[in-house]
Amino acid sequence: MRVWRLAALAAAGLGMAGAAMAQGNVIAERKDGMREMGRHLEAINGILQSRGNQAQIATAADRIIAFYSNINALYPASSLTPPVPQGRSDGQTRALAAIEPNRAAFTEYSSDMVRQLTAMKTAAATGGVTPEMLRAAGQVCAGCHNQFRAR
Repeated sequence: MRVWRLAALAAAGLGMAGAAMAQGNVIAERKDGMREMGRHLEAINGILQSRGNQAQIATAADRIIAFYSNINALYPASSLTPPVPQGRSDGQTRALAAIEPNRAAFTEYSSDMVRQLTAMKTAAATGGVTPEMLRAAGQVCAGCHNQFRAR
């Protein structure tokens, strides 16, 4: 009887470890994705400041749109309560658990970002992207971070 209990406890422990490892992967994936999105936005800013070829903005916008279109998958409820205190190391996250009960608001931020970037992409075809359009996208980022990200 004891052997079965030990086996059950070991199996449960492995299951939890597997969930934590999977959770760590999604956390790393979304951190990497957010960093990449930041680099794309910085590139757009550089193009605007240098009055460069706005066709490149459309390419960056496409990449950001693809990321934000699937962002909910990177924030499963299980990853919002990190296995270690919030921070910046592997397995840590600053994503607040407030995302889950406010999933509709979280999703609306990603939809707003997709709308902003779609407008930017359309404007890029004619060279009409303005700094105000980039600021509007930045305001969407800030709004989401203010509500759903620990400082």
